[in-house]
Amino acid sequence: MSEADQRPRPQAARDVVATFPCTQTQLRCWFLDQLNPGNPALNVAVRWEIRGAFKTASIEAAFRQVIARHEILRTFFSETDGQPQQQVVEAVDFKMPVIDLRHVPEDQRDARIQSISKETAAAPFDLAEPGLFRVTFLMVENQRGFILITAHQSCFDGWSIRVLGREVGEIAAAIDGQRTPGLAELALQYGDFALWQDAYRNSYGFETEKAYWRAQLAGAPYFEVEPDRPRGRTKTSHGEILSAVMPLSFSERIDAAARAHQVSLFSYGAAVISAALHRYCARREVLFGTQIAGREDVDLESLIGVFINNLVLRFDFPESLTFTEHLRRVSATVADALNHQRMPFNNLVELVNPARDPSRNPLVSVNFNQQKAFLENAHYGGFELISAPSQSPGVIYDLNFIMIGRPDGWRMSVEYNTDLFDARTAQELLDLWRSAYAFALDNPDAPLASMQGPVRTPAAPATGGPSTSRLEALLAAHKDVAEVALQLPAAGGNPYAFVTPAPIHAGPLETLPMRLTSYLSGHLSPADMPSGISVMLSLPTAGPASAPAALPAPRPAEAKTDLPHSSPERESQLGRIWADVLGVDTVHSDDDFFALGGHSLLALRMLSAVRATFGVKPELALLFKAPTLAGFARALFGEAPQPPEETPFRTAASGAVTGPVVPAVPEAPQPTWDVSVYQEGDGSCALYTLNHPFLYYRLARLLPPEVSAVNLSMFNASIDAARRQLSLEQIAGEAISAMKLGPAPQSIALIGLCVNGVLAMEMTRQLHCLGHRIQFVALIDSWAPGYVGSQSRLTRLRWTMEKRVKRLAYFTGKLLRGRMRLITYLKEFNVTLKLVERFRGGNAMDAEEQANADVTEFLVAAARRYRPRPISAETVLFFRSQANHRRANDLLFGWRGFVPEDAPVFDVAGWHEDSLTQAGIEHLSGVLSDRLHAGALLDQ
Repeated sequence: MSEADQRPRPQAARDVVATFPCTQTQLRCWFLDQLNPGNPALNVAVRWEIRGAFKTASIEAAFRQVIARHEILRTFFSETDGQPQQQVVEAVDFKMPVIDLRHVPEDQRDARIQSISKETAAAPFDLAEPGLFRVTFLMVENQRGFILITAHQSCFDGWSIRVLGREVGEIAAAIDGQRTPGLAELALQYGDFALWQDAYRNSYGFETEKAYWRAQLAGAPYFEVEPDRPRGRTKTSHGEILSAVMPLSFSERIDAAARAHQVSLFSYGAAVISAALHRYCARREVLFGTQIAGREDVDLESLIGVFINNLVLRFDFPESLTFTEHLRRVSATVADALNHQRMPFNNLVELVNPARDPSRNPLVSVNFNQQKAFLENAHYGGFELISAPSQSPGVIYDLNFIMIGRPDGWRMSVEYNTDLFDARTAQELLDLWRSAYAFALDNPDAPLASMQGPVRTPAAPATGGPSTSRLEALLAAHKDVAEVALQLPAAGGNPYAFVTPAPIHAGPLETLPMRLTSYLSGHLSPADMPSGISVMLSLPTAGPASAPAALPAPRPAEAKTDLPHSSPERESQLGRIWADVLGVDTVHSDDDFFALGGHSLLALRMLSAVRATFGVKPELALLFKAPTLAGFARALFGEAPQPPEETPFRTAASGAVTGPVVPAVPEAPQPTWDVSVYQEGDGSCALYTLNHPFLYYRLARLLPPEVSAVNLSMFNASIDAARRQLSLEQIAGEAISAMKLGPAPQSIALIGLCVNGVLAMEMTRQLHCLGHRIQFVALIDSWAPGYVGSQSRLTRLRWTMEKRVKRLAYFTGKLLRGRMRLITYLKEFNVTLKLVERFRGGNAMDAEEQANADVTEFLVAAARRYRPRPISAETVLFFRSQANHRRANDLLFGWRGFVPEDAPVFDVAGWHEDSLTQAGIEHLSGVLSDRLHAGALLDQ
């Protein structure tokens, strides 16, 4: 069975046998999944090694019996009046795929295991499908294998690993030995716990929990380690882990030290890591999160489910504190927190009500956990189950410090968000953590100030307000900037930025402020943007560059305030257009078009309405650069253009240039290909997406910040009779010309959906001939031209009927779950589309939709005339959405013989274009980011 067959299978029937309210942890999981469907960071991935005389059939049967015992493993989530609930079904169709790796050369086997583990761990779940739990078996040797388990966090936690291991081992051994398993009947099910928690939250005891946490976190700062790279506008989950295995002597020493100080091992570990973070960040207060099992009742210990809860630990570091004194204070803080552990974390967030930031976790960015391995290494009949390091499917926290105790010693790990931190920083933190243990063990009565170790450069202000250091770092990192200076206005407010152009800067200087503003808007919230940007030939050398007296004061008209043409009336009128298109009652100035549910067709309709209302045609890139209502209004109706006799660029003695401006001018003839820059990287590599500009916008926001992301779109092109005669080779040549790459070799990646993937393949061939390096070409649902037509008529008919049935089921499910409007649903099928057209008395598509359809038809016609040519030297990645049968994986979408035989195929959630708007986008971006990182390393 192929590795791509690991996706959860939809259930044929749903005989619901019980309905329960969601626990608070499940509610949080539901909320996070609604924000980012299929987020792999919500997956719990576990890996066991199995040795001895085992039978895979017995292992699979054991998992089936465990699922039958525990209702939570037969649960899905439904929504009624905006409120989710958990529903238990009678049975689920569980199957355990077995992948035989015995034929893989031994020196390649570990890499293969890691690759499969990573893929299965990151595959998304649909919370509306029962059985949020899957298992894959890797046969490595005749008497050795690995069991890969992935469960959604809404139904599984760390303690559940121990319960699952005991029960699977006992049941499988009983099956092999033809005896009855020695497992007691369960006194409770997870739904009983949900009912108890719901009742407790309305009790007097819960009020005392509130009082404690309200006092404990009053005035608490937001503690975070300053990242290596600027934080994006939304939170990401790409992560890696660095680990170090400590010797057995370390275990003996910390056990003895905890006993000597009369504290728990966890309190000792919390004191060490908090002291290390205090040293590293030079902060008076350190806060981090931790998790507790949450199984206070003995009857809960034998259940599988999510009982875990997050606690927030806050530590203060007065001067002249010794480690022993700090340890005593930490132990008291931990004890108090454990005595008030029944406060669910999402209720804690509601209670404290911190300022929300889509790029950060609420309350905590750093986490610490210390525990023994959940799976107990044990023999069951003729085989042994052994705990093995698991694969991280995605990170929740910026930094997560994990200590896992195993028979061979403690394993210390630093899990870090790779979009924020470099591996060298994680290694620095791991080394500091280990040296902090050495300090605590060797010098417990020494002042913490004497601890040796690196100190992180200046963190963001804890008291709120924009971080000038972050703004300065962002500007300094831009490839077109040589020097930066910031000027803080005397009356308060956001800083004003002065920059000098880099020697390699080749573009017009008058456009640099506009491009820097666009670049900053992708990394900063509107509240943190500079009040303006000036370009200077050189910065003053007398005194500090940022001193108010050393820099010219920008004229008031040049500061970025309310621009003359961006009147409240026009913004209000634009807001009504947004509200009408998005189907919401009101749109506020700081509302984000995409956060309100905007997508490709809605954005196109909005731009069309803007053109009809105001007589100006905004370019596609404008909404990407300024997605909020106020920002879009300023960009659209910005200040009038400069008179011809004035040059917009001035030297240090004469002032500044600010703002992105899109004046209302008569429309010029449109080029064949529109170029939209989603993200300006550092020039090391550029990912080009073909057509579907608003779908790929979501992808660009998840890519590493150093990667340039550019869209090439011909949806605005006029397709006349002459153009219809162009070959696909000629169309590809036009697209390459629009890229304006220049003669120097470039590092490029390409991605296309459906027929655009075929176009990307031809562009790859031509770019290779021009001497450019292609990191990869990614094809989503892109069949080789002519392959399907080469099949027998019966085969084609069968494939078509399969696809129609799957399409009907997929979109009907979306409609019933409220994830699709009825009119959009009706347009997905030819029969109902004609009914809509008849009802409307004409074409059911609007002008923009029709233009998209015309371009797609144009490309399909050219692709039918195209004959693929082998591409053997390039990396080709295939992605299969739910619109295609699993046979496409083995067939390589008909490209076998034209591409390398080992070209990988990845599954993504969603139907065709939906794979770029729902759960599939996170998995897609993860694969592409990994490839881009690998390519960058090869370029170095």
